[in-house]
Amino acid sequence: MTTNTSNTNAPHPDVIVVGAGIAGRLTAWLLARSGLTVTILEADSVGSHASGFAFGGLGPLEGAGIPHPILDFSVWCFQRHKSIYDELLDETGIDTQFHLRDRLNLAFTDEEANHQKQAIAWQSGLPGFKVEWLQPEDAVKAEPRTNPDCIGASCAQGTGAVEAYRYNLAVAQAAEKHGATIIQRRVTGLIGEGGRCRGVKLETGEMEAGAVVLAGGPWTGAMSERCGVEIPVRPLKGQIIRFQLSENPMVASLNYAGSYAASKPDGLIWAGTTEEDAGFDEELTTAARDKVMGDLLKMAPSLAEAELVQQTACLRPLSADGMPIVDTIPGWDNLHLITGGGRKGILWSTGMAHGLADLILNGSSAIPDLPALSLSRFQT
Repeated sequence: MTTNTSNTNAPHPDVIVVGAGIAGRLTAWLLARSGLTVTILEADSVGSHASGFAFGGLGPLEGAGIPHPILDFSVWCFQRHKSIYDELLDETGIDTQFHLRDRLNLAFTDEEANHQKQAIAWQSGLPGFKVEWLQPEDAVKAEPRTNPDCIGASCAQGTGAVEAYRYNLAVAQAAEKHGATIIQRRVTGLIGEGGRCRGVKLETGEMEAGAVVLAGGPWTGAMSERCGVEIPVRPLKGQIIRFQLSENPMVASLNYAGSYAASKPDGLIWAGTTEEDAGFDEELTTAARDKVMGDLLKMAPSLAEAELVQQTACLRPLSADGMPIVDTIPGWDNLHLITGGGRKGILWSTGMAHGLADLILNGSSAIPDLPALSLSRFQT
């Protein structure tokens, strides 16, 4: 994939998307596929932040806003990943490695076990998933590297994962196939007039468009003053470690206290992740490495034999309540916002992008729970 760096004097696109993370690019693909001309503006390389470095777990049954008010949205996003896999493969030939995998949430205390059993009470009734409580010996059968000292685990069957980098690459190529243009430019402001956004200001000039989408991930909050509305998004730093095993990859993912460990199709084990309020600092730290390794060995002591091969850090866009933001910005007719996926940005990207594309194309959307993702929820 190449990045277009031509001058910006081309005919005005129908839509400018500011930011080439997965949410912005997926929105661009959907709009371009519907016949609109779309230009994506990205200050850095495509997928160079959270989108390209994410683990890619697709766990729709837990997280911020689940079960209320966005369980149906989260499940819709997961189901859409099943079909979008085939569409992207057909359009680009890129295998995003979508696959189903069991997910074990380990408990080591009675309090943790009770919390998980309360969740199982409503999770077990959802169609398409099987969620049950496992005793320690059954948890070890489900994933042999499970720490036998746990007192049990909830096991969710029917969830899955995707290779985030491949997913990002496939969406970018699919968008370009339908005529979207990716240009490496830094947006410095908006061109506004009478409640309409005519385009964006760049370091090298201006670009006009029929509509503008703000999809700058954790940097989107910096646009608050320019659009006159507070966008409550900040960076959440996360560090992930990759390990190499000589044999016996994990068959299920292990999860505990916000950390996870799972094998990828290429054989590497990914373990993470930290949640650091460190501003826009993306430096790797030994403290994060030690924290991730400590949680990893709590879940699977036998992984002490694994060889550490890589450590990465990224900045995820976290909203004030942890849920995504998908909306047309109040006071503007054609200025739109998509951000705030946090740790579940890969999962939620499908519903976020479809919801926003529907708003732009039709003025409304049938994506479940989408009204819960509006900016109005932050008003006091």
